Amino acid sequence: MNYEEIKGAKPQKRGKVVDVLEDQDSYVIQLDENKIFQVASIAYYVWEMCDGTRTVQDIVDEISKAANLSEAEVSGPVTQILEELSKAELIVI
Repeated sequence: MNYEEIKGAKPQKRGKVVDVLEDQDSYVIQLDENKIFQVASIAYYVWEMCDGTRTVQDIVDEISKAANLSEAEVSGPVTQILEELSKAELIVI
């Protein structure tokens, strides 16, 4: 998966947050009764933005503005996070 291939896609999150582990700076997302995932705060932030209306480009733009970084600095890490979330079935791209 690379950024150019998916930047127009509108990922949709799946699952729900069932716990916040503040001491570990992470979130617990339940996909179904048998699938529960612990994700880092940045992965949660990206997952939360996957509402089916924003494109990957929109997500990258919002994060780059919030972090005061260029699109090039953000697109790679965001693509990696989306790939991992997709593998875990926490998003549909």
